[in-house]
Amino acid sequence: MNLLFLINKKYILFLSILSIFIIGTFFYLKFDTFDKKNLKNGIKISNVDITLPKFSINNEDKKIFVTAKEGNFVDENKILLNKNVKFKSDTFIIETDQVIFNRKDQTATSKSMSVFKSKNASIFSEGFDIYDNGKKISFSGNAQLILK
Repeated sequence: MNLLFLINKKYILFLSILSIFIIGTFFYLKFDTFDKKNLKNGIKISNVDITLPKFSINNEDKKIFVTAKEGNFVDENKILLNKNVKFKSDTFIIETDQVIFNRKDQTATSKSMSVFKSKNASIFSEGFDIYDNGKKISFSGNAQLILK
C-alpha cells in the first residue's frame, strides 16, 4: 500500500497552513522592521530633494551664507528653498519661508513675508531680490522700515 494514503489529510492541511503562516510572518517582520528602524532614527522619506541645504553668495566685499530646512531642484541652476530660510552675513540677517536661489547667477528671489535685521534697522516686506552677487538687495510689496 502507498504511504501517502496512510497520512491523515488533516495533518497535511495543518502543516501547510503552519508553513504558510511562518513564511508570511518572516516576510512581514523582514520588511516591517525596515520602516520601524527608519522611524526610530528620525528618518522620514519625503518629497524633498535636499535636506538642510547650505549655500553661499560670494562677492569681493563679503559672503552671504544661505541655509534652509528643505530644498527642491526647479531646474539645473535654480533651487526652491523652504522652511526657515536664512541669509546671513557679517552685517545683516534676512529670514523668510520660501526663496528661489539661483546658484549660477548668485541671486535669490522671494515673494513671501521677509524680515531683514541689521544693527541699526529692521525691514519687514512681502518679498525681496538679492542680485549683483549679493551687492544689492531690493524689497518688494508692502514694506515697513524700523530704525533703531
